Amino acid sequence: MLVEGSTISIEQVAKRAEVSKATAYRYFSSKDVLQKEASLHTQSERKEELFADIRADDLPGRIDKLIDYHYELLTNNEAEFRLFLSAVLKESVQDSENNTRAGRRIMLTEEALRPLQPTTPKPEFDKMVSAISVVLGIESLTVLKDLCQLENAEIQETWKWMINKIIRV
Repeated sequence: MLVEGSTISIEQVAKRAEVSKATAYRYFSSKDVLQKEASLHTQSERKEELFADIRADDLPGRIDKLIDYHYELLTNNEAEFRLFLSAVLKESVQDSENNTRAGRRIMLTEEALRPLQPTTPKPEFDKMVSAISVVLGIESLTVLKDLCQLENAEIQETWKWMINKIIRV
């Protein structure tokens, strides 16, 4: 709807997506959060597209692609992601009951780790996905850049190091 130039509201988006307003509000507590998420979504790739040129059993290739994708997405849109994080944090303080966000990062991480799924117990697999999801976000980039004073290239190398420790590659 943003690409079409339409004025949006959570109710209009829920109707267009054929979900209930309650479901839409669970993921987007305000129009501000919805608009920020939507603008970032237009720049995101679907998991089928992201890993299309990598074999399903190529774990190192899939991990590199996952890291490079998030690094490029976040560093090329850092200001927008920081604004989105700010809006989400503000909403979570004002309404701590409804602070769910979309799980694109989780879905991409699960897809990247697919080669490990058959041989990894589900609780361990889920912990790996959660840990990597923490690493590959604006939250991590903000801490590493602002607090640790790392440059972008150092952040990418740190992400690779952390993720390799998590999956023990």
